[in-house]
Formats: sequence, C-alpha cells, structure tokens
Amino acid sequence: MAEVVLQLVGASCRHYISAPLLTKPWRKILGPGIAKIDLNLHRGTILGLVGPNGAGKTTLLRMLSGILPLQKGSVFFSSKQDGKTIENELTTSIELRQIIGHMPEQVRWQGKKSVLDAMSEIAAMRGSSEHRILGLIKLVGLNSRIDSPLDELSQGMRQRLTLATALLGSPDILLLDEPFNGLDPVAAQAFAQLLQKLSEKGVSIVISSHQVSGLIGIIDRIALLHRGQLLIEGEINSVEKELELSDRFDLTGTSQPPSSELIEKLGMEVINSNTDQDIWQMQLKGDAEGVLKNLISEGINVESWQPHAPDLVEMLCSSTGLRVEDVGLEITSSAFLPLVQREVEEE
Repeated sequence: MAEVVLQLVGASCRHYISAPLLTKPWRKILGPGIAKIDLNLHRGTILGLVGPNGAGKTTLLRMLSGILPLQKGSVFFSSKQDGKTIENELTTSIELRQIIGHMPEQVRWQGKKSVLDAMSEIAAMRGSSEHRILGLIKLVGLNSRIDSPLDELSQGMRQRLTLATALLGSPDILLLDEPFNGLDPVAAQAFAQLLQKLSEKGVSIVISSHQVSGLIGIIDRIALLHRGQLLIEGEINSVEKELELSDRFDLTGTSQPPSSELIEKLGMEVINSNTDQDIWQMQLKGDAEGVLKNLISEGINVESWQPHAPDLVEMLCSSTGLRVEDVGLEITSSAFLPLVQREVEEE
C-alpha cells in the first residue's frame, strides 16, 4: 500500500443555519456539514469520493483546500526530507493551500482574454514562473489554444484550463469537484488519462462524484460519504466485499433463460432477472469461474457476460440498511443523523 501523505483525524466543519427565536431573531445553530471524519490520502493514489447530492463532498474538499475552516480535529502531512519521512500537523489554512491544488466544480472562463493571459494573472498570485505556466498549458493539452480567447474554449478545454491553474503551485494533493460534468465521452477519457499521468508522478488525487460507475477504471480507492459522515473507505474490491456487493455479473441471452434448478446446481444466486420477448437479462452472484462454459454446455444461448459494478444507491442501501425507497428520501433530506462507519480489511 502507498504511504499516507495526508491524514484527517476527527475532522469536522459544519455550516451555521438560521434558527430564529422570538427573543433572538438572528440566532444560528450548527447544521449539516462534515462530522468527525478520519481519512487517509495515499501518495500517488486516486481516491473516488462518492455520495448523493448534499452528502458533504464539496464541503470536505473546501475544508481540505483551506477555503473552509477546520472547526474540530487535526490534519497531518507527511513529507520526505533527506530520505526520512517527516510528519507535521497543519494548523492553518495557509499551510493547507501550499500543498493542495483545488479544482472547483464550475469555473466560468469567459471573455476576450487569452488562455495564456488568464493563466499568467493567476500565476502571479502563486508566484509561478513563465516556464511553469507554459509547461502546464502543454501538460493539459492546450498548447494549440494558448492564444485563443476564453469565449472560444469548449467545456472540455475549460476543464483542462481549470486543472492547469490548480497545478500551478506544484501541489502534493489535487482535489477535483465533479471534474467530468459536461464532458463528452472522448473528452472524459482524455481527462482521465491526464489524471493517471499525474498520479504516476506521485500526486495524490481526490475525485468527488455522485456517480460510481463513471469512476470505475480510474480510481484506486473509494470513500462513501453520506450526511456529512464517512461510511466506508478502502480499495474498491475490499469495499465491495465488505458491503457484500462483490462477485456479481450480468448475463443476457436469447431463447430460454437458465432455470432456477440449473442456477442452484452451479452454486449461483439470482439477484434479479427480466425477460422481454425473446431477450432475457439476469444478474447473478457467486464465483463466475466456469459458469459461462457450463451454461453454454447446457444449451443456454448466452449473448453477453460482464461483471456488475455497484452503483451509489446499492452502496448506500448496503452500508446503511435502508431500502431503495428510503435512500431516495434520504438523499433529499438535510437532517444530520449519526451513522456507523464500516471497517475494511485490505487485500
């Protein structure tokens, strides 16, 4: 396992909400936010921070980047000096900003200003050299657009420019808030490849998203956030096993679907199934090795087979014990309830 570069211990940051009384019309109390999170970020690792809208993902990223204050808890940063690992507690927002690059969900790049001019203005505040600016523009693939006005950039190009500005201070940790929003599949794949290159150089990356499927193949670890609390975190395979969402796959075929007796004979469990005219679909759980061969040998016409990756709703249901209907209501609720964090045994 990669070494820990940043460690959160009991970190909390809750928003104040209005709660007026007759004698205190301006009264405010602590409301939703981030509560007592313990989280490790590993060097050169991409972490997927997933959760429904309102789970606290953006709040956590803003707290990590020094935009919002750390109200409770501690943050520790590990660096190497003379071949030794030195751990320091970060107590100010300025210290956090020196090691972290933050890419917000939306940056409104617009106007007649060129890409180079926009980068140069921000670089002046970070104290970055012209050589650094030109290198980052090339790294994110905007070299051919260096003199283009901001108004002429596509959404994918704007995302690349935002990433370039986040990298200006040569951060050890990169925080990305919904970076794939608005990107077409080609642009999203190119952006993911760029993030992979950065992780290979030792940059720790956190990607916030409410879509689990879009992160599969990109992230190394996953953290599930719900109602401001961390429910579970770890390597993807380990998290799936802990939530009992592993070893599932989807089958489709024509003609007759496999019978329940055959499924039981193969040691499989049916999660769900559906038949539409001559096409049947089935999700099974169990050891997939040899199942496809046995089904074909039994005369079952299988058209496709693929592993089933859990989605956000399935993960929330498994980790909280709620039903699908209840999770739907929970996503839109702003109540702040204590939840239980699941421990993961790493592979």
